[in-house]
Amino acid sequence: MQWLQAAKAGDSEAIDQMLEALMSRLYPLCLKMTSNSFDAEDCLQNSLIRIMNSLNSFAGKASFFTWCYRITINICYDFLRHKSRQQEDLWADDYAGLSAQNQIPVSEEAERAEIVSEIRAALLCLPEPFRDTVILYELGGFSVNEIATLQEIPAGTVKSRLSRGRAQLAQTIQEREGNKILNPGTIQSDPSSN
Repeated sequence: MQWLQAAKAGDSEAIDQMLEALMSRLYPLCLKMTSNSFDAEDCLQNSLIRIMNSLNSFAGKASFFTWCYRITINICYDFLRHKSRQQEDLWADDYAGLSAQNQIPVSEEAERAEIVSEIRAALLCLPEPFRDTVILYELGGFSVNEIATLQEIPAGTVKSRLSRGRAQLAQTIQEREGNKILNPGTIQSDPSSN
């Protein structure tokens, strides 16, 4: 990884080597997280741009590739969150139109959208190591061994984070649901609105 220091210094050949190495490692991650090549390419491009813009802030506390994976996971997660919100809006519009035409109750779809929103909010409440592991496993479709490699941790730690993350996720959802039943006006479904 001699090219890393040269890339930081602005050497265009080293930057090309770095980008080539990153593309081959990060594209499969983007593809697994987004499930289609078009979205994966967008996420990869955004990740590479962010990595290049942040290259001088790389402190070496983790390996370079772990740092790049972290950036890419965040880019993909932001993309998925944005895409999920767009789909919820489209579903709401579609079902509202169907309901008006066919007298179909919208309440089931509204309930589904609320559940998706609750799960998203609960995921955001998880500590970062648990959240990342749960997202990579449940949404990204990565195996325990693949996550261990990505995060540079033992497979046993991945299993522990999955177990604890799922338990915390379930507890957070139950608490939020319990609070809604006891006091419906106190829970907001979008934590970013706090």
